[in-house]
Amino acid sequence: MKDLLDSGIRSGLFYRSFFDQLGQAAFLLDRSGTVFTGNPACEELLGFAPEEWAGIPFWLLAVPEEREMVRLQTQFAMEGNPKPFCTSLAHNDDYSVPVHITFDTFFTEGAAVGYFAIVQEIRTNATDSSGNKACKFVDVSSEGVFIYRAGKLHYANQVGVKIAGATHLNKLLQVPFSMLFHPHELPMIEDMMLRVEKGEVVNPLEVELIRLDGILIDAEVCATNAIISGKSTCYVLIRDITERKRAQEFLQNSEKLALVGQLAAGIAHEIRNPLTSLKGFVQLMQKDGMRKPEYFTIMSSELARIELIVNELLVLAKPHAAAFEARDLSNLISHVVTLLETEAILRKVMIRVVFETEMPMIRCDENHLKQAFINFLKNGIEAMQGSGEIVIRLRCEDNRVVVRFEDNGMGIPPEQLTRLGEAFFTTKESGTGLGLMVSRRIIENHRGTLRLKSALGQGTTVEVSLPIHG
Repeated sequence: MKDLLDSGIRSGLFYRSFFDQLGQAAFLLDRSGTVFTGNPACEELLGFAPEEWAGIPFWLLAVPEEREMVRLQTQFAMEGNPKPFCTSLAHNDDYSVPVHITFDTFFTEGAAVGYFAIVQEIRTNATDSSGNKACKFVDVSSEGVFIYRAGKLHYANQVGVKIAGATHLNKLLQVPFSMLFHPHELPMIEDMMLRVEKGEVVNPLEVELIRLDGILIDAEVCATNAIISGKSTCYVLIRDITERKRAQEFLQNSEKLALVGQLAAGIAHEIRNPLTSLKGFVQLMQKDGMRKPEYFTIMSSELARIELIVNELLVLAKPHAAAFEARDLSNLISHVVTLLETEAILRKVMIRVVFETEMPMIRCDENHLKQAFINFLKNGIEAMQGSGEIVIRLRCEDNRVVVRFEDNGMGIPPEQLTRLGEAFFTTKESGTGLGLMVSRRIIENHRGTLRLKSALGQGTTVEVSLPIHG
């Protein structure tokens, strides 16, 4: 990856036109957030020669009290959610430089190999009444920024005031900060704030926010701790993700309906088998009047199987809001296998489930997780040519459960593997590429991770890691 980054940035025209001629400071970061190189404007802005900052994490360029916030913003960018923000970087002559930073992704040969950090100086001498410039930095941020200290909200920028549904900052300061969150979200928010005050690094939370005007919105919340004027202070960043959530739900529901259509043939075949058995036993009983107990046992079993299949199909077809509850992962996997077992048999594919350790309960949205697992299993079945085997392995690792879908199909070339998950990119003759994209979103919404491994002629592995306590 470093070679790709190096070849991309050193390609003559790009290097001259972008790095040498750009008037603003432009840093290039690798995928770990480390500074790789920068243009001459970087030295003009901060007073450091390139060899002094090359090879160090980007957030270490910030003044000490801003570093954790910059680290969080860099992490957001690497996770595909870059947002412009304001902070203060350290100059070589021991003074701070207020700046506005924008991230973008750097591609070479079709692969994302690094990130741009475009840094623009904010020219202002304004300070608040306490002499603290922190408020001035957050005022021009495009995100809702809340400064929280000793259990009390002290400041919010205009974006934050708007997100909170207040008409003025003073009105927002008059209500407890906790009132902004839905009651069922408060335990998570309180736990996050306690951990941040202890200096821990916490992951962003997706929560429901109750604005002061009564409107309910979806929001992403993250926080970090900093020392400002000698006092421990929490920066709380809140993003309104209502529109993003609606778009995700629309995409998920569309993909659900597409899945139902794809499964229809297999479901019809699966139901026809027990119906044939039921019809045969009824005709036998009508013909000779025999009513043996074993007949009723078999008929009840077949009816139960039909009911299970129909219920599973209805669950996938019916759109609903996410509902996280404690669920048995073993049962969830069993239901998914039941749905696709017939299609696997028709394609001469054997599905084997291996529990490598005992499975704990996990907190999840069962229906959404089933949708993702069906996508992974169905992709594995369709990857087989003639016959094959799919092994689903489940195990616990520390405080997470790992589910691996391993097939021995043809595998995926490296140049295609890097693009999987992009909308409308697919290796199938008839496909949209949305299935994996939706599934990845579902796993990320469960605070999990998704990894794809493949080699030509050796098959593909999809590895899902989920937190036990969600």
